[in-house]
Amino acid sequence: MEKSTYNKIVSASFVLLFPVITSCSVFSGNNLSDSPAVAAQQQRVEALKAELKEAERYTEEAEEREKAAKDRLKAAEHELKAAEAQAKRRGY
Repeated sequence: MEKSTYNKIVSASFVLLFPVITSCSVFSGNNLSDSPAVAAQQQRVEALKAELKEAERYTEEAEEREKAAKDRLKAAEHELKAAEAQAKRRGY
């Protein structure tokens, strides 16, 4: 996926999930205070937790892509060695 498309998906996901996350934290009954500052900070913490979870998922995906790229590189290097050996046998 292109980076801009990827960013659009992430942004859209966050916009859609943020109200759900914040409403769950507000209505969960875990509020220690009715203070707007406390509620705002709780929402910020929940949003950052969601952002961290998403970033961890992206990291895992990137690690999988890196492993696949390394595997393709090894295969290509192996094919190159085989081609070089074959060319050497043919006298090129």
